[in-house]
Amino acid sequence: MPFFCSTAYAAEAQFRGDIMAMVIDSDPVVKLVLFVLIAFSVFSWGIIIQKWFSLSRARSGNEFILGLVHEAAGITDMRSKVEQAGDCPLAELFKGAHAELKRVNVKGQGVPAAMLVNVENRIKSENARQTTELNHGLGFLASISNSSPFIGLFGTVWGIMDSFREIGLKGSANLSTVAPGISEALIATAAGLFVAIPAVLFYNFFTSRLAGVASQMERFEIDFMNWVRRSFTHDA
Repeated sequence: MPFFCSTAYAAEAQFRGDIMAMVIDSDPVVKLVLFVLIAFSVFSWGIIIQKWFSLSRARSGNEFILGLVHEAAGITDMRSKVEQAGDCPLAELFKGAHAELKRVNVKGQGVPAAMLVNVENRIKSENARQTTELNHGLGFLASISNSSPFIGLFGTVWGIMDSFREIGLKGSANLSTVAPGISEALIATAAGLFVAIPAVLFYNFFTSRLAGVASQMERFEIDFMNWVRRSFTHDA
């Protein structure tokens, strides 16, 4: 049986009832809708897996670094301990702040109080960059969660419309004529929900996790700047 068979052929064939048979017997437009939904599902699960690991690593690394701000004996000690945390947003914030500290440290005598804004702005800049990177892909996940049910619904409406066309051509509206085409069409709606439900659940979960990471970065900015004021500043 050819894959892209029409509903007319499906109506004439014996209704087999199982899911794969209904997919094979469905209208070509419904098959195209299902193909799009499968592609969306693959992309969404790729984003979900990648975000799960990246946000988990970010949270654990951030917590480790936050505990160092009050315990580090000096900037060199802090830098060596931050490197142990691995790749995480606060490590990048620290690297940017450390680079700026070296620029404004006047001949190793300390940082003029007036230059603290440079360090603070560098942290804010790194904060914005890390936030953008962490949010990457979530917009597509939100689009999948919003559009998949409507794409599936389109496939269902098209399949039902084609089924009624066949009823009109055959002049018969009994259940054995109507049920196969409608059941095949409804697969598209089920597929749309199958793609959308995990996408919207994980989007909300990751949004909550990102809010936690953002809070960690704000805490680091406050704690690190207080530490810099105590350890490096002098009157200009």
